[in-house]
Amino acid sequence: MIKKFDKKDEETGSGSNPFQHLEKSAVLQEARIFNETPINPRRCLHILTKILYLLNQGEHFGTTEATEAFFAMTRLFQSNDTSGYRLNTFPTPLFSHPAAVSALAKFGAQNESLLPSILVLLQRCMMDSDDEVRDRATFYLNVLQQRQIALNAAYIFNGLTVSVPGMEKALHQYTLEPSDKPFDMKTVPLATAPIFEQKAEIALVASKPEKIAPSRHDIFQEQLAAIPEFKSLGPLFKSSEPVQLTEAETEYFVCCTKHVFTNHMVFQFDCTNTLNDQLLERVTVQMEPSDAYDVIRSIPAASLSYNQPGMCYTLVRLPQDDPTAVACTFSCTMKFTVRDCNPNTGVPEDDGYDDEYVLEDLEVTVSDHIQKVLKPNFAAAWEEVGDDFEKEETFALSSIKTLDEAVGNIIKFLGMQPCERSDKVPENKNSHTLYLAGVYRGGYDVLVRSRLALGDGVTMQVTVRSKDETPVDVILASVG
Repeated sequence: MIKKFDKKDEETGSGSNPFQHLEKSAVLQEARIFNETPINPRRCLHILTKILYLLNQGEHFGTTEATEAFFAMTRLFQSNDTSGYRLNTFPTPLFSHPAAVSALAKFGAQNESLLPSILVLLQRCMMDSDDEVRDRATFYLNVLQQRQIALNAAYIFNGLTVSVPGMEKALHQYTLEPSDKPFDMKTVPLATAPIFEQKAEIALVASKPEKIAPSRHDIFQEQLAAIPEFKSLGPLFKSSEPVQLTEAETEYFVCCTKHVFTNHMVFQFDCTNTLNDQLLERVTVQMEPSDAYDVIRSIPAASLSYNQPGMCYTLVRLPQDDPTAVACTFSCTMKFTVRDCNPNTGVPEDDGYDDEYVLEDLEVTVSDHIQKVLKPNFAAAWEEVGDDFEKEETFALSSIKTLDEAVGNIIKFLGMQPCERSDKVPENKNSHTLYLAGVYRGGYDVLVRSRLALGDGVTMQVTVRSKDETPVDVILASVG
């Protein structure tokens, strides 16, 4: 332990304190050597000693200063010099930040030799004044003490990929409806975009918490739940981007959004009547599937006045006999009753007549059944899922001439999230491995490892893992 010198000792020169004239700004300037290549662990440890002295003297390190120093110090772990691994000498106040605690846990999960020291530091962090630091330290300490690879992968490396507001709503709903069944995480919607924890947490100024605006998923979930025919479908899994089924200049403009549930799909048709001399009533879209999809019912739009958008819906049951038959083409026809009206007044005539308008075909592909999800540590996620339902097949992509084209087509076709920056193919390479992660409807994680080799075309070896057999079969059947 560093002895704390009194000002009296410094003024009289008593004792032997080589650090008595240290200034924080000078030490932080010296700390830039942490970013040198190659790093010098022994010089770095000397600077750490100076930082410890300043902290012991009551010197305050701001949030930015502490965070930058911490992430610079972690470069010591890259050195082969084991003197840099004396983690117990690290100044604990530098871990008084939630992002630092998370990073510390990842080091412990990844490096067995560092784990004992990291457990000690996490125990110290449990006495921090910050609530979130204490909570994270307690959580990570308990996970790391189990020494289980699967737990580390699920709760440290990759973490939860759900929507936080969605989880809050789901938990609230669970408390309102008492049940003997445990809470099911599969009912929670996924986060719609990757969360980059470090960037979000190193904010220079803490802003006041703002009310979170409802996401597109939340809006659709509430909108569909308000329709009695859709109440029993369960939680909404995914909603596609709108697909145009007519040209913009035609008399009727129609686009479709595909809403995916565990066993059903709801097709939402947003329709606009661009004719000022017509009023459309009882507007529906009749769908004819090419495969085993079962059209259950249509919910009409009551009326479509000139330039006033309206919505109608079609409910479809997904194939039950062959769960791998997820791809389908629907022929679509808009049907309605027309009442002619005065263009100037908009007043319709009493009598009307039935009419229809043929729309573009609508495609449902495997990507509609998969939600992208980011796995920062793909190898850990791969081991966590396990090989119980692993399957592998090899395909020849004869029409594709480059690896870049192959990677782009695979990502677009499967609708999965590339991991480990594997969507970027290094230059002058004849082989490449693409890592993809997603969640299949029903809440099943699915991982794909695609090994690509360039020859006369591209040869692709696809390995798929999931904790359920159906997603594996769906992907291999779709690629084949």
